[in-house]
Amino acid sequence: MKIACIQFEPGHGEIGYNLKKMRELIARADADCVIFPELALTGYFFKTRIEIAPLAEEIDGAIVRELSDIARTNNKAVITGFLETSGSEFFNSSLAFGSDGKLAGHYRKVHLFYYETQIFSRGDLGFPVFSLATRSETAKVGMLICYDWRFPEAARTLALKGAELIAMPSNIVTTTGMLHTTLQTRAFENKIVLAFCDRIGSEINGEEKLDFRGESAIIGMNGEVISIASSDDEEIIAGEVDLSNTRNKRINQFNDIFSDRPESGYGIK
Repeated sequence: MKIACIQFEPGHGEIGYNLKKMRELIARADADCVIFPELALTGYFFKTRIEIAPLAEEIDGAIVRELSDIARTNNKAVITGFLETSGSEFFNSSLAFGSDGKLAGHYRKVHLFYYETQIFSRGDLGFPVFSLATRSETAKVGMLICYDWRFPEAARTLALKGAELIAMPSNIVTTTGMLHTTLQTRAFENKIVLAFCDRIGSEINGEEKLDFRGESAIIGMNGEVISIASSDDEEIIAGEVDLSNTRNKRINQFNDIFSDRPESGYGIK
């Protein structure tokens, strides 16, 4: 299966521009599954619910129907960040569409970062794993978003539920520390493929500016970096992965990284 991360700079609050740009980039990507950054359709740096209210949409809205059509028309699975509203709540979400255009996966970010804590509700869907149809095969996929990378329990939960691939739409800022080493560890400790898709550029809100890191990466199940992007260029990076290898958690004839875990005894909740 060929996976691509599409690293670009979304326009802040410019849904029409971003959707057009994403359509063009999807058409260019030579991959079975393409992944976009966190909040790719709207931009990221918002501080109030008043700012995000006009940009948010329910998952049965017009933007979602447009994304579904783009996936189906291009015969490519598409995963993207999404600013979701539901009732009176807002969520920093990610959506996954199969190559048939069907909405296959829906995740709401659990670990909220910085001003996200002021405008979004904590994700209430848990860490779902779903079947994602692509033109080459059907994959078991889980999604995390950005700051979720700091929490090993999140990736482990997806792996224990059978995920073969973790897609991670992100908007990592440049001050973040040992990012890639940690992502490689997440892949290695769970024997799982991880696709980290970050954005580039910067956004200003009031007197404050955020610079985004880029450096999107596709990481193999043994922690090897298959492909990595630059810090400041629009890029499509891709990697061929054999997801079937992730299903066997054995490392030799005696040891299995999941079954070797004691049913009790870690002393944590």
